Amino acid sequence: NKRKSIRSFENKQVAEKILKELKTKATKAPSASNRQPWIFYFICSKKLRNKISNILIETLYKSKDEINSKPPHLRKVIYDFYADLGGCQNIIFVFRPVFENEALHIKPNDIASISLAIENIMLSAVEKDLGTCWIGSFNGKENEKKLKKILKVPKNQQLVAGFLIGYPKRGYTPLIRKKKPLTEVMKFV
Repeated sequence: NKRKSIRSFENKQVAEKILKELKTKATKAPSASNRQPWIFYFICSKKLRNKISNILIETLYKSKDEINSKPPHLRKVIYDFYADLGGCQNIIFVFRPVFENEALHIKPNDIASISLAIENIMLSAVEKDLGTCWIGSFNGKENEKKLKKILKVPKNQQLVAGFLIGYPKRGYTPLIRKKKPLTEVMKFV
């Protein structure tokens, strides 16, 4: 698997044709009870992208103490990345419809199904020489409310995830993070 989180991108839009192909791959993912609970928002507008970037910059400054507790090389990566989303020009948000009186098992099943669809996009992106980066900072009630307003998302939709997709910057070396040993995360019984 060649997929890595990319945090530095070329200043280049991904063609709409490619984004549509990736969307098709996403919708081939399995989903619990075949609910297909995903609603994808592909951000291609520079104006929207910049508004979204500003939301993340605000979030960054609210978490300054936490970020400053990290090692210096990691702090630099974080600040450089959030300053302009690593130069990435495209963002994908995935929302799910929320219904009144929804059964308790629906939300975790929907999130798992959406995660599978996102992984399909991320793995397919690598085949097209694209990079991706999941952005956890998009989540949270305050950011979700701002994003929904900017994107004109109906109130009955809930943000599940947001991630960047674009062309990795030439010469960029992805941040290597230590992974847990297989013995810690896998058990044969």
